[in-house]
Amino acid sequence: MNIATFEELLIAAAVQPQPQRLLMTFAVAEPEENGAPGRATLVPVMCVDKQVGELDTFDNLAEEAGRMGQPWDVVLVTTLSGQGGVLPDHKQTDAALNKMLSAIQNGQMDRLLAFDRSGDLLHHA
Repeated sequence: MNIATFEELLIAAAVQPQPQRLLMTFAVAEPEENGAPGRATLVPVMCVDKQVGELDTFDNLAEEAGRMGQPWDVVLVTTLSGQGGVLPDHKQTDAALNKMLSAIQNGQMDRLLAFDRSGDLLHHA
């Protein structure tokens, strides 16, 4: 399935054979020091995990994020699959979120989807 919007990601996750947990990191784009003009570094400001059924639209996710009071430019998303019809537990989810944060901080975002504030895809692995 070709994913171009956040809603298409939700559909793709919902039809997987195992239950999916979405891992999302909201980040701000900061200009790179001594970097090429126009280049930015993504700095994580908050992260959350949600079951696919807990989300319906990107607008609702963005509204929820806005209530946290933290500005953000991009949301980076990946999925974490369950096993045997059971969602990953909190320990597995926390470990995956920490791995995701580390990858973002190291600029290794090839396995993440990035969506702008409108829910449109910015980056695809």
